[in-house]
Amino acid sequence: MGVATRRQLLGLAGLVSVAGLAAVVFSPGAVLGGLEELAARPLIFGVALGALYLVRPFLLWPVTSVAVLLGYLYGPAAGFGLAIAGAALTALPPYLIGRYANDDIGLFGYVSDTAEQFFSATGDVRGVVAARFSPVPGDPISYAAGLSGLSAGPFLLGTMIGEVPWAFVAVFAGASMRTLDLSSFSIQPELVVALAGLAVLLLAGPAYRRVQSGSSPESQ
Repeated sequence: MGVATRRQLLGLAGLVSVAGLAAVVFSPGAVLGGLEELAARPLIFGVALGALYLVRPFLLWPVTSVAVLLGYLYGPAAGFGLAIAGAALTALPPYLIGRYANDDIGLFGYVSDTAEQFFSATGDVRGVVAARFSPVPGDPISYAAGLSGLSAGPFLLGTMIGEVPWAFVAVFAGASMRTLDLSSFSIQPELVVALAGLAVLLLAGPAYRRVQSGSSPESQ
């Protein structure tokens, strides 16, 4: 293991440790309950909601936890729109960290090269959508997209499209609650399997074309 890789792993371990501690100190139920009390004051609520979306990646919370609150407070229509906008906003911090902390060596260099090859083969928007549909946690996808040098426009568009089914389920679950209770919400395994299948279908065409181009006479 090279010096750069060891340095990068130590940095990641420190970041995860701090995030884990923050996740323990600031529980989703308590924070979202406090945010619920601000709903009667739209301006303050909007600022607090935006701040929560920006720091959420560093608390190791699933983005669906905030979408449940939005569905509970605003119902399916408005809650869904806010949840999609929030999904794009909360994906930006890890994306920007990857984009501007890019490193061509060590572990980061490997992730950068792999992600760049992935998006080159799939197309930018299609690749992000497929990744969001997959069971892979959203924040590592954002970091990898930033490290690959993917442009912000395709990244945000692919994120909003790819988060649609997750936001839909979370918002409607929140809208159906009589009282806000995050412990009663969970993503059903059937949805995870179905979206993983869609991700495979999205990637099947680019994968086939890549195999065909690799086996063509010109490539021999």
